[in-house]
Amino acid sequence: MKLMKRMLLFLALGWVAISVSAAAPVKPNIVFILIDDMGWKDIGANGSKYYRTPQIDALAASGVRFTSAYAACAVCSPTRAALMTGKYPARLHITDWIAGEGAPKNSRFLLPDWQQHLPLEETTLATALKRAGYVTGHIGKWHLGGGEFLPQHQGFDTNIAGGETGHPASYFWPYGPEKNPNHVPGLAARGGVKGSYLTDQLTDEALNFIEQNKDHPFYLNFCHYAVHAPLMGKQELIDAAADRPGADGQNNAVYSAMVSSVDESVGRIMKKLAELHLTEKTLVVFTSDNGGAVHFGKPPATSNLPLRNGKGSAYEGGLRVPLLIKIPGLTTAGRVCDTPVITMDFFPTLLELAGADRSASHTAVDGVSLVPLLRGEAVPPHPELFWHYPHYWNGGKISPYSVAHVGDWKLIRFYESGREEVYNLKADLSETNDLAAAQPEKRRELDARLDAWLKDVGAQLPVPNPDYVPSGTVPAKTGATE
Repeated sequence: MKLMKRMLLFLALGWVAISVSAAAPVKPNIVFILIDDMGWKDIGANGSKYYRTPQIDALAASGVRFTSAYAACAVCSPTRAALMTGKYPARLHITDWIAGEGAPKNSRFLLPDWQQHLPLEETTLATALKRAGYVTGHIGKWHLGGGEFLPQHQGFDTNIAGGETGHPASYFWPYGPEKNPNHVPGLAARGGVKGSYLTDQLTDEALNFIEQNKDHPFYLNFCHYAVHAPLMGKQELIDAAADRPGADGQNNAVYSAMVSSVDESVGRIMKKLAELHLTEKTLVVFTSDNGGAVHFGKPPATSNLPLRNGKGSAYEGGLRVPLLIKIPGLTTAGRVCDTPVITMDFFPTLLELAGADRSASHTAVDGVSLVPLLRGEAVPPHPELFWHYPHYWNGGKISPYSVAHVGDWKLIRFYESGREEVYNLKADLSETNDLAAAQPEKRRELDARLDAWLKDVGAQLPVPNPDYVPSGTVPAKTGATE
């Protein structure tokens, strides 16, 4: 009888152990694909009729496609800092691409003393995931500081091709002369021959990382230099696009070739995951660091229509980006979500899915977990979103601005001109009908929300230039002349 009781007790304890083990959360692998300068309309899933993106479109069909996803900034480095920390760029004081352009001669404002690297005091997404048991790897563009601020000092076990540079000197091996400041660091030495294409070689490195770490949880921060300038593509892909009719302002065959290479890369990543039987164990995110670049190229590199303007701009074309998320067992294939989300949200979302501690960050985290939204719940994660850019860009064509997005409404404050614009995005996605004069109460409401946010995050405002001379004004004489 005693023996029987012992056996039953043993079996019961064994069942409990198995049940606890089965209930323990499985840490998913994370593949985060960040494209440089890819516009919201640069993929077929978002309506492009010119670019060919079958692999990206397949990813969209297998997960959730966000139609109102926003980058934390309209230029690259601030968005990358927001991804790494879950914080608004204005809170970090990383508010321009590193090292920025400076202010034009006789500008109304000078630049604030802004941060030009990601401080080591920040707890990065990589560090938090590493503490949770992940192998962490960065491949591709970094652009958050060199030397002691490189990825290997920011929580990444591996750093391949990540450095200070914001774009390559060339997309073809050896990716520019080594003395060129835009030479891709360390990649030419890892292999490649004449004719090797940067997007392809970075993908080779990503596949190797996945292969080497297939037996334990990994976080791959895969940041392409494409589709940033210089416009350079593989000739066979250029030829394939050359005779294709343009559509909605998209008709640059070289840029199309660059988009196609990114699409091929996504397909290769998904194929590798399938070959290693990791598809059901891996979550995949695909997005961009800012809107599509419409300011260069003949014809223009791309078009973001129906969104207004592009990279660097306070309008939707500069801020809205493609976003696709696939999480096996959580996301519903083919679902489309119109809820506004933003770069900072990836930090708490990925930590929650990894079972990590979101409280790892030393200061306030501005991102909100998207897990409820990914499950299909209808609760919007953000009542309001903000942007702050106290800089000049593209030779001064873009001047300092701040933006408040509350519900369907959007206010843009232009510091140089003192002008404010108000749009209802639900009724006017293309931002053609400025309602600032017609909706003074709404303008005041948005003004107050923006002012409160700027104060809350400690935003650095543009600094009045003491030597500024308004256009048409004759400068006062400062001394005697001969």
